[in-house]
Amino acid sequence: MATNTLLFLITILSLIVVPGPDMLYVTSRALASGRPAALKASLGISAGYLVFTVLVAAGFQSLFMAEPRLFQAIRWVGLAYLMYLAYRLFFAQGMWTSDEEPQAPAHTNDLKFGFLTSLLNPKGMLFYFSLLPQFYVPEAMPFWIYALVFGFLASLLCLIVYYGIGSLVSGPARLWLANSDNGKRVSMLASLCVFAVGISMVVADMA
Repeated sequence: MATNTLLFLITILSLIVVPGPDMLYVTSRALASGRPAALKASLGISAGYLVFTVLVAAGFQSLFMAEPRLFQAIRWVGLAYLMYLAYRLFFAQGMWTSDEEPQAPAHTNDLKFGFLTSLLNPKGMLFYFSLLPQFYVPEAMPFWIYALVFGFLASLLCLIVYYGIGSLVSGPARLWLANSDNGKRVSMLASLCVFAVGISMVVADMA
């Protein structure tokens, strides 16, 4: 269980730190209105992912109990998606800030729009419904408890990382993150981490 938890945290962090809709929203709000806006946006995004956590905990356990083969199918679909993410991240442009970032009004409701950003993010939905079961160990605990604990961990990491990056973007790291070469390096490093996790999971299933 400890190994799966470590792999889970590595995967989550690798996916969180790469620019996407959530990251772009937080950084744009940080650039427009500073750290308070970044905090509210990050809280909203994390709250949106908690909704997915509850949905997974409420529905997937019964499905897995009724049809164990469905669980294995989802695991392999999730693994394929993990490899696809690694491929996309490796060749990503890595732009953390740009003139095309979505700009919201200065007095926008950052909590609400952050919530909607994550709730409507297809990548986030795929993670919670496809990748989250990858790290489940049936002998350790019931699936619904696992989903709540690990889903909450994922949401908490989103909050910490997004607010941390939002704080940096609104401060001294703004110029460094705006450099596309630096963004590409971060994306490639995240890609290698995700790929390594995927390979370790294939080896574990074949053992």
